[in-house]
Amino acid sequence: MLRLSARWVLPVGGPPVADGAVLVGADGRIEAVGPDAAVPRPGEARQVALGDAALLPGLVNTHSHLELTALRGLVRGLAFPAWLQSVRALKLALDADALRASTRWGVLEGFAAGITCFGDTGSGQQAAPALAELGGRGVAYHEVYGPDPAQCAAVVAELERALDALRPCASDRVTVGLAPHAPYTVSAELLAAIAAVASARGLKTAMHVAESREERELVEAGRGPFADALRARGIRVEPGGCSTVRWLERAGLLALRPLLIHCVTADADDFRLARRHGATAAHCPWSNAVLGHGRADLGAMREAGLAVGLGTDSVVAGGRLDLFAEARLAALGPALTPREMLQLMTAGGAAALGLEGVGTLARGAWGDLAAVGLAAPAFAAARDPEEAVAWGATAADVVFAAVAGRVVYDHGRFPGVALAVEQAGYARAAAAAGAVSRPPLPGGMLARS
Repeated sequence: MLRLSARWVLPVGGPPVADGAVLVGADGRIEAVGPDAAVPRPGEARQVALGDAALLPGLVNTHSHLELTALRGLVRGLAFPAWLQSVRALKLALDADALRASTRWGVLEGFAAGITCFGDTGSGQQAAPALAELGGRGVAYHEVYGPDPAQCAAVVAELERALDALRPCASDRVTVGLAPHAPYTVSAELLAAIAAVASARGLKTAMHVAESREERELVEAGRGPFADALRARGIRVEPGGCSTVRWLERAGLLALRPLLIHCVTADADDFRLARRHGATAAHCPWSNAVLGHGRADLGAMREAGLAVGLGTDSVVAGGRLDLFAEARLAALGPALTPREMLQLMTAGGAAALGLEGVGTLARGAWGDLAAVGLAAPAFAAARDPEEAVAWGATAADVVFAAVAGRVVYDHGRFPGVALAVEQAGYARAAAAAGAVSRPPLPGGMLARS
């Protein structure tokens, strides 16, 4: 059992509690939330007094690429197709040990930023075991590539083998899902086949959707750099004459209630269509801006009733895992209250990932928690703790995190983790990535997909 007390408890689903406490039972679920004096103090519970801090639900990163953590800072200033090409080349140059170390360090970095749950996308089969072993929560979407219809059967066979290998990682904390990468790396035939596999296995799905102008050109008109790269490989490209969201509906993926990642070029009609199918969205404002895509219409998503969570995307684009920064960027679109900003980081992300009992502090919910220290000058004399955290906190202000009542981060320490070993592994992975020369791949980024 774990009992936490703090100057403020921010349930997010209700008003702040001054001098509050949370009790997590032996089963990892919350047994009580309220004023410190009213929350039981079982003798067998570990007592943690966080003091001058705000305790809130563990943050939910709706979209990340943890396996790419070691590539941070290596790809900058390129147009999107060239950026993708370079990132893909670097990732393919890393061996399984490097990808494993990179992914594990990403999980630990997330814990230190208050992130206890990830919606992670990657093809290296590393996220599910890393989350399982390090004590994190999330949906590990196995990413699939295959733009050539002639390769569809072989890709599906490899996909089935990967899913079988990942099955032992599944638990009440870790869910294995499927992620066809994007319209320019997955043929319509493969997308339909992936949808069939996901449906047969009952898997959650996610896909990069309506992310860029170049993708829109490909899907709607069969033109642009992605179309040119495909044709250079002898792959036939036909204009879809519709939006990417409508294209997903035709292929049968939308019926599986997928997580739609980015949605920058999607419009109100797309969001209404997605909502009718029960799809959800991951909003990644910082990477969208850095990569020059523009801003997704969060207001239209919310107006359509779409469940939306915030994502950091990969640190190759965003630089760090900081959902507080993402929330402030999101609030530059539609006007958001501080509580709505916090909800995007917690309950909204959980809803977008289809996870129950996550992203909230309530009796029966999972004991996933994060605490923001309030000792910094920016928090002095804060009258509204939700406003102080939503508008003033950064990942560096996080002092504590727990998943299902198990402490995963505590004032710079990661209990149960051999940090020196993890640091050394990550350093080797980063060095390997930095040593890779990055000439353009023949035929563009699709050459080795």
